[in-house]
Amino acid sequence: MNRLYTFILAAGLSLSAYADLMDQARDEVTRGDWWRAEESLMKAAAENPKVASSAQYNYLLGACKFETGDYPEAQKLLAAAKAKGYSPANLYLGRLAFLDYDFDKATSLYGEFKRHREKSGQVVGETVERLENQLSIAENSLERVENIVVIDSIAVPAEEFFKYYKLSPSAGKFVPASDIPLEKHRNGVEMAFVNEGNDFMMWGEPDEVGNVRIVESTRLTDGSWQEPVPVPSFLHTGGYADYPFMMADGVTLYYASNGSGSMGGYDIFVVSRDAQSGEYLQPQNIGMPFNSPHDDFLLAIDEEEGIGWWATDRNLLGDKVTIYVYIVNDLRKNYDGDEDDILEKARLTDYHSTWNPADKSKYEAMLNRISELGEGGAEEQKGSFRFPMPGGKFYTELSDFQSVEARVKMEEYLNVEKKFQSMREQLDVLRRRYPENRPDNVKEEILSLEKDSERMIADLRKQRSEIYRLEKEKTARN
Repeated sequence: MNRLYTFILAAGLSLSAYADLMDQARDEVTRGDWWRAEESLMKAAAENPKVASSAQYNYLLGACKFETGDYPEAQKLLAAAKAKGYSPANLYLGRLAFLDYDFDKATSLYGEFKRHREKSGQVVGETVERLENQLSIAENSLERVENIVVIDSIAVPAEEFFKYYKLSPSAGKFVPASDIPLEKHRNGVEMAFVNEGNDFMMWGEPDEVGNVRIVESTRLTDGSWQEPVPVPSFLHTGGYADYPFMMADGVTLYYASNGSGSMGGYDIFVVSRDAQSGEYLQPQNIGMPFNSPHDDFLLAIDEEEGIGWWATDRNLLGDKVTIYVYIVNDLRKNYDGDEDDILEKARLTDYHSTWNPADKSKYEAMLNRISELGEGGAEEQKGSFRFPMPGGKFYTELSDFQSVEARVKMEEYLNVEKKFQSMREQLDVLRRRYPENRPDNVKEEILSLEKDSERMIADLRKQRSEIYRLEKEKTARN
């Protein structure tokens, strides 16, 4: 074989190898296997260095860098792909502009992407609609950025970040999944919220197809915990829902979701329960500066201290997240949306800019008080029942109640809870019997008792909120 033929054959093999690697990288990008796609692209460039200057290579590698969080490198690669006429790069460049709060530029780039798709007869797709919806939510949120004072900013490891929240016992506490009393519900769970009386828990748990949903469980007077009940599906709006925090009133829930109501990643939402029916009402995105185009989650309010906490990855700290500590407004106060520095206020470029210099000593005193707080959680007390109340305490006897109405309601609550406990025991017996011969009458009885159980859980939840409200109003007047 002559040397020229050998060279041509080797070149052909090399061309085939890098072409196969490029095809493989495209498939891996389509599947979202970003790290493996990047490896394939590196190998393709090693086989044929010229490929590194191609528009497609720059686009695919830019997409990988974006999805793995290397935004500066993604910007450089995608801009190179766009300069070479590769129009799909506009979508990722628009997302980079959006993450940088340059909403006008993002709008222009999304529009350019859509026009090229339509001109070439291609379907625009749901992805663009979703991104434009996020952009619209963010732009609207700029018109109602809440004026808050952020007194501290803490960079902490993303793993078990919730352990850095310092709350008064009355606000409840956050615990790792290992503290969930129902072992079979710990898989895939990051953390859980426990109320001040240690008899109510909420957490985000993957369902049968892997979608994270918030569930709640109540501890009964015998110390056992009810099987977790999921919150309504409309709370997650087509995405995941996690990081719950229930206020001490038992009706106001803060949580995070990355569904259609989010401006990008996780956003923090608030939702209330109807005090009478116990049903959740329509959730609301709490807007900026709490939420951003990045992930924002786990907002908790300590009413006793007048302090709020939330976490975010907007500062791009790699394996760390930022926890902001702020003073809670009695009533929401928004900035004027026309202010020149509204973007800086929305993204919290410098949280010290939210301070009133004259109140610096006040902020320092607040931080000192917070630093003295323990991990939270009320101590165990013995009594006929355990019922949490404001101030980090809980009642254990009917005589603890100052409100006569609350005392009467508590007696009713205890009677209903006893019936519920009896019903649970009956259900357990029937469920053990049913697999033996599967009689129809037992199946019907199980279904009937399960429906009654669901109604009773809702009734217990409603009564707890009413008892809390009546007693809190009475103690506030005294």
